[in-house]
Amino acid sequence: MCGIAGIYHLNNTKLEREELRRFTDALFHRGPDGAGYELYHNSSLGLGHRRLSILDLTEAGRQPFSYLDRYHITYNGEVYNFLEIRSELQSKGYTFKTDTDTEVVLAAYHEYGKDCLLKFNGMWAFAIWDNQTKELFLARDRYGVKPLHYIYQTGKLFAFASETIAFKYLQGFQRQFNQHRLTIATQSPHLIEANGQTIFEGIEQVLPGHALTISHNKELSIKRWWNTADHLMDVPMDYSSQVEQFKTLFFDACKLRMRSDVSIASALSGGIDSSSVYCTLQQFKSDTQTLQRLPGNWQKAFVATFPGTPVDERHYAETVIQQTKGEAVFIEPDYRNLVKDVIHSTQLLDSIISAPIIAITDIYKAMRQNGITVSLDGHGADEYAFGYNSYVLQRFYQALHEGDAGKAMEMADTISKLSPHYKADTLMSEFYGANNFRSKFKKGIKSMLGKPSGEQATSERSHPWFTVPVTDSIHPVFSNPFKGITKSLFDDFHYNSLPINLRDFDRAAMQHSIEIRMPFMDYRLVSFMFSVPEESKLGAGYTKRIIRDAMKGILPEAIRTRTLKIGIAPPLVNWMQGPLKEYTLDQIHSQAFLKLDFVRHKEVKQQIEAHYKENRFDANDAFLTWGIVNALLINE
Repeated sequence: MCGIAGIYHLNNTKLEREELRRFTDALFHRGPDGAGYELYHNSSLGLGHRRLSILDLTEAGRQPFSYLDRYHITYNGEVYNFLEIRSELQSKGYTFKTDTDTEVVLAAYHEYGKDCLLKFNGMWAFAIWDNQTKELFLARDRYGVKPLHYIYQTGKLFAFASETIAFKYLQGFQRQFNQHRLTIATQSPHLIEANGQTIFEGIEQVLPGHALTISHNKELSIKRWWNTADHLMDVPMDYSSQVEQFKTLFFDACKLRMRSDVSIASALSGGIDSSSVYCTLQQFKSDTQTLQRLPGNWQKAFVATFPGTPVDERHYAETVIQQTKGEAVFIEPDYRNLVKDVIHSTQLLDSIISAPIIAITDIYKAMRQNGITVSLDGHGADEYAFGYNSYVLQRFYQALHEGDAGKAMEMADTISKLSPHYKADTLMSEFYGANNFRSKFKKGIKSMLGKPSGEQATSERSHPWFTVPVTDSIHPVFSNPFKGITKSLFDDFHYNSLPINLRDFDRAAMQHSIEIRMPFMDYRLVSFMFSVPEESKLGAGYTKRIIRDAMKGILPEAIRTRTLKIGIAPPLVNWMQGPLKEYTLDQIHSQAFLKLDFVRHKEVKQQIEAHYKENRFDANDAFLTWGIVNALLINE
C-alpha cells in the first residue's frame, strides 16, 4: 500500500527531478517509509513512489522497481496470490531476487502481457513503463479498491497520482473546481465516483476494471479488462452446498489476506461482516501451518465506541471478543479538537463526503499508534448480500408490484425485524388495502426495476440553495444481466454506493498510513455471490442468509442472528449545531463563499442563520450545509 505518481511530457521536454519529487511527496501520508523518483525516456517521463512497507521490508522492495532492465513500475496495493503466481512462473524458468509481490507483478506482465491482470487476486493501481516498446500502461483493480487519477493534455502532458491532492503541486497545472461537478458532488457524491470523474477540472479517474495505455505515439487509449457479468459461475443447486462453497472461498480469502511482513489487526464493529472476518482469523490460531508469510502480531481487534449514543456497538464487539478469547482495543472519540481535526482530515480527503471523515479515521489512527500497518475489514458484503434495510423494502415493493402476497409478507416480516420504523402488519394492510397504494409506487418501481441493462439512468432535480439543477446521470460501464432487486445490488456494488465507500475508507485509513484488506471483496466471492439465487442471500427471515449460515459455529449466535444494523456515522446535526457552529457561520460569511458559483449566496446565508437561530437543523439541512463547508475547506 503506497502512493504512486507520474509525469510524462508528451512533447519530449525535459522533466526535472524536483518537479517529480514535489508532485510525489504530496502523498507522503500514503507512504512514510521511503520514497523513489526516477526519470526515463530521455527524462521526459518520471515515476514517483511513496512507500508503505508491507512485503519485504528491505531496500530490495524500493520503488520505482525495475525488471530485466526493460520494465519499470510504480505500484500501490497487494496481489495476495503472488506466492502461487511466483511458483507458476518459476516452473517456467523465472528466477526472483526479492520477496516482494512487485517483482512477481512485473514477471507476470513479461510472461502474460496485459492478461496478467486476470491472474491477480488483490487490489492495485500501478503504472508500468516498457522501455522497449515505449509504452506506458496503467491498470486499476476490478472494483476500484485502490484509487488512480490522471490528467491528459493531448500532445502535451499526461500525469497520474493516487490522490487528487497531488495535482495541487503539479508544475504548470492550475487546479480548479469544475463547478458543475461540484454541484453534483455536494448533493450526490457517489455520482462523481460512478462516472470516473472528480470535482476538479481536467482530473479524471481510471475506472474500476479498466486499464489505460499511452502508446509510443503518445496517444491515450482506455480499455475495460474486467466485467463481473462475464465471470458469473455455475453454482450448486443445493443450498447447503452453496453454503459450504461460500465458506471455503471466504476462508481462503482471509488466509490470502493475512500474508504480511508487518503487524495485522481487524477493525471490529460487532456487525455480521466485521465479526465474520475477525472470528475466521481466530479459527486459524490452531492451524497456522496452512498460512504463509504470517506476521507475529495478527490477533488484535480495534473497536470504535460511541458511548451514550444509538450508534454504540461496544456490547456486540465484546460478545465476539469474549467467545474468541481475543484481544481488543476500545477507542472512544476525543472531540476536544474537533474543528481542527475536521479541517485537517477534510483537506486531506480533498473531495466531497456526506459527513466529516474523522468518524472513521479514529480507528485507523489508533491502529497506527499501536504499531499496526494492515487492517482486515468487512467491507463489500452489504452490496451483494442484501445488507441494507432499503434492499428489503425494495424487495417488498417489487412483490407489491407483482401482486405476490406471499413474498410481500415474507419481506414485510423481515424488514420489521431489521428496523423499528416498519411494522409488518402496517405494510401488509397497505398491500391489501388499496389500489392507490399500489399505483403510488408503480412509477418508482418501474424506474428502479424495469430499466433495460446498460441504459443511462437520468433524473433532474433542483434545490433552492443552488443555481442550477443537478442531473443525476450515470453511464453504466458494466453491463447488468440482472432484473429486479438483484439488478439494484449489482448497480450499487459497481457504481453507486460501494465505490464512494471504498474511496472514503481508503482515504480514512491512508491518512494514518494503514492498508485495508477486504476478504469479502475477493473477486471469486463477488462472482459467486452474484451467481447464487436471491433466496440464498435474502430468505428465511434474514438478510445475508448464506453468510450467516456459513458462519454457524464460528460467530456467537447473538451476532450471527443479529438483525439490527448500525453504520458508522458522526452525529452531524449535533456537530453542526454545536462545536462546528461558529466555524460554519464564519465560512458562509467569508469571501471564499461568495466565489462558489453554484450557490445562491443570499438564500443559503439567510436559511443557515435562521436554522441556527431557531435551533431547527434537520439531517438534510446539516448534509447540505456540510457539503458547502466541505467545498470551502478543499479550496483553501
